Amino acid sequence: IRASTLVMLMLEPAGVFGAAAAESASESAKSMTCGDMKAMYAKHDCCGAPAKSTDMMAVPAPSTMLKGTNVCEGKKVALENTDCVVNNAVAVLEQAGANITKGYVGSLDTGSRKPIMSSYLEAGLCPVNVHWHLGAEHLSVGEFDEKGKGPGTAIGGMSRRLGGSVRQGLRCHHYDAADSKFTTPYDWQHCVGMVVGETYEIHWPHSASGACGTPNQYQTPFYDGVFCMGLEKLGIGLSSAGLG
Repeated sequence: IRASTLVMLMLEPAGVFGAAAAESASESAKSMTCGDMKAMYAKHDCCGAPAKSTDMMAVPAPSTMLKGTNVCEGKKVALENTDCVVNNAVAVLEQAGANITKGYVGSLDTGSRKPIMSSYLEAGLCPVNVHWHLGAEHLSVGEFDEKGKGPGTAIGGMSRRLGGSVRQGLRCHHYDAADSKFTTPYDWQHCVGMVVGETYEIHWPHSASGACGTPNQYQTPFYDGVFCMGLEKLGIGLSSAGLG
């Protein structure tokens, strides 16, 4: 199961949209000095305002790095791709909704199976990875679709931005080539290869078979996290492991 978020990267006059996250990330690589904290205090106009809320949080650096065996390594299950339709009949189960347009009703008969209506946490799932896609993988007509706008490769074309051939996904409609906040380049420190003005879909794959609440919860490749604690935790027997 995947939770998704759509973002369009923009530069505002004050810096990157979401600057607090970038500032925090840049500081995490080294211990902060008292001077750093003083500068941050001044930057957020905290002097004389002890009750003022900021978007920053001071947390202690970990005393030791995580060590030990990654119990999820190599747990990815080698599942064969299968035909979705066999003899004019759908032969696979439903997956994440491809069309999430408000009001859209799909035609796949799911029988008595129901979607998760609680939070993933309440349903016993935890996130096992975070990754992003170039453009939206899912469709929301009028919001992010084939009529969306962005820099570079046309929707459906093959982009080589990431060093390989990647299909350009769907886009949001807000891009304006005449507006500098959509076109000003940024020197990415962590999200290497991303482009200001582009639409990205961020995925948080969740699993009931993840090493939830442990140092091994987040995994790359993400399938190691999805299948970490075994297929049985997902209600899948080895004889019925053709997920499609």
